[in-house]
Amino acid sequence: MANPLFQALGGKAAQSEQKNMAPRLLQYMQNFQGNPLEALQGKLNSGEMSQQQYNQLRGVAENIARKMMGVLK
Repeated sequence: MANPLFQALGGKAAQSEQKNMAPRLLQYMQNFQGNPLEALQGKLNSGEMSQQQYNQLRGVAENIARKMMGVLK
């Protein structure tokens, strides 16, 4: 199954496009329906996402949150 976030962001990984991913990410976040924690837990429970993938995702999310907090101070 394809990654829905990757598809929502255009399905491209070219470096030139990665720099301008923020507007598309914000749009994806605004259009997201439901509880993201429940959606993630559902992926873990169904086997669609492995514990290793979850750990990687959590690490990236924590890194982004730290950087955002540094900007907001």
